[in-house]
Amino acid sequence: MSRLLELSVRNFALVRDARLDCDPGFGALSGETGAGKSLCIAAVRWALGGRAEGEAVGEGTSVRAVFEPSPESAVLLAGLGIPVDELVTLTRDAGSAGRSTCRVNGALVSQATLRDLGEGLADVTAQGASHRMLQRSWQRRVLDDSGGGAVAEARGLMAGAHRRWRGAEALLADARLASRRTAAELAEAEATIAELEPLRLREGEEDDLGAERLRLRHATGIARAATLLGEAASGDEAGAADVLEHALAEVAALSGVDAGLADLGGEAAALTAALRDLGVSARRLTDRIEVDPARLEAVEERLDTLARVRRRHGSIRAALSALEGARRICDAARGGHDLVALEAEARSAQGAAAAAAGRLSAARRDAARSLERAVERHLAVLELPEARFRVTLGVTADADGVDLGDGPVRCDADGVDQVEMRLAANRGGVPLPLDDGPSGGELSRLALALAAAGGGAGQPLLVLDEVDTGVGGETAARVGDLLAEIGRGRQVLAVTHRPEIAARAGWHLLVSRTGRGAAVESGVRRVEGEERVAEVARMMSGRTTAAALMRAAELLREGEATGGRRQSAG
Repeated sequence: MSRLLELSVRNFALVRDARLDCDPGFGALSGETGAGKSLCIAAVRWALGGRAEGEAVGEGTSVRAVFEPSPESAVLLAGLGIPVDELVTLTRDAGSAGRSTCRVNGALVSQATLRDLGEGLADVTAQGASHRMLQRSWQRRVLDDSGGGAVAEARGLMAGAHRRWRGAEALLADARLASRRTAAELAEAEATIAELEPLRLREGEEDDLGAERLRLRHATGIARAATLLGEAASGDEAGAADVLEHALAEVAALSGVDAGLADLGGEAAALTAALRDLGVSARRLTDRIEVDPARLEAVEERLDTLARVRRRHGSIRAALSALEGARRICDAARGGHDLVALEAEARSAQGAAAAAAGRLSAARRDAARSLERAVERHLAVLELPEARFRVTLGVTADADGVDLGDGPVRCDADGVDQVEMRLAANRGGVPLPLDDGPSGGELSRLALALAAAGGGAGQPLLVLDEVDTGVGGETAARVGDLLAEIGRGRQVLAVTHRPEIAARAGWHLLVSRTGRGAAVESGVRRVEGEERVAEVARMMSGRTTAAALMRAAELLREGEATGGRRQSAG
């Protein structure tokens, strides 16, 4: 499970310099209207590779998010060649030309890569729009996660069956192609192998050899320059280090008399040490430089050979590709494959893939019915008692797919199912796709209901905005209880205006505005103890009266009793 540890924001709209320190479990983000709560959510989304609205981002904007990564995120980092540490730091800085620079653990990455990694670290539902929630692939993943072991096992079988099917299809295609090869094509492939295989080509070799040739050609000059540099720095009694050291003897005798002279003496001593180090390094370089005419001649000959290959094939990469293609042609021709046997094997593998797809679809249908019931129960708690939530499974016709009984359909490693979630918030409404009907507040509540129904274990940070829109009183308290429950399995950060919800949080961040006119800024700080009591009281009545403070303290005790402060397992 990924977890946000720290968010640092500079020059993001009204936020000049803010830092959010986040704990496990459920955290509340509150503040007066217009204070900048949504800006904090927008900053999280921007740090994860998303877009920023309006003029929030300009020259000098910088956001840094430090996460404790999930195993899946660590695998993705390793695949990108980025050093994997105990923490993942995402940094995004805006330049003067409107472009942003993205880094992960200090390594430069594209915005698309940052977004892909961010999707595994956090699920942000801000102003009713989630950067993942509307994606069909995400909806399928949520369904699969809710299905537990039955769906997980079926997915594993499906992936294996699909891999074997596609492997059998590839072998059959190669064999069919080989059977149609002419003698001339085979001869050309053999000639390509005879030409290129002995050369042991390697991409990037020309660049390496070019740099080596340059060093070999100038070896004498490099050695002479390094020798002169070493002698000048610390040669026998004539180098700069010895001259300075001689002067230091005079300085040492009088350094106690004048502070300025003592300072100069310290600088000279440091410079003397640096000059001696420079001399040592220069001599080492001189010793390493070797004038080797034989090696230079060998490098020149190899570069000539590579140049001929490049002229003939266009590039070394193209030559390597031609060699690989020629090897496949010859291997297939020499294999003597039995086409009939390969066709039977491919049909058998296709049938096994179809069976695995059918089993996975059945497991998903069972999971869909259970998820629908669980989500509707939670939506009722969230003041959508008449909501109807549906998960539909569809397929796409494909002549090259698998046949489950009604004609061939498209199939990949995830099976044949196209999962679509639908919601109708009111009685009599027709459940519509999530990108074609539900309001922002309804989507936020659905995200919360899905998180609660799925248990949250192993899931990324959940960021929610507008989850309490139109909610009050006892319902708000139930929403808070639900958020605290989710917080036991995953980290949650929710923007809220309701004291009943904020009181259920295990930790509380307050956004406030300072200054006047053009100098207005937004800041964020953690509130605890009496300060938190005062903020909950303000959320209740806009003022911190004695009665409001008493009721706020009572709400916080209720929240603690329901487990809001005991979310460290998140």
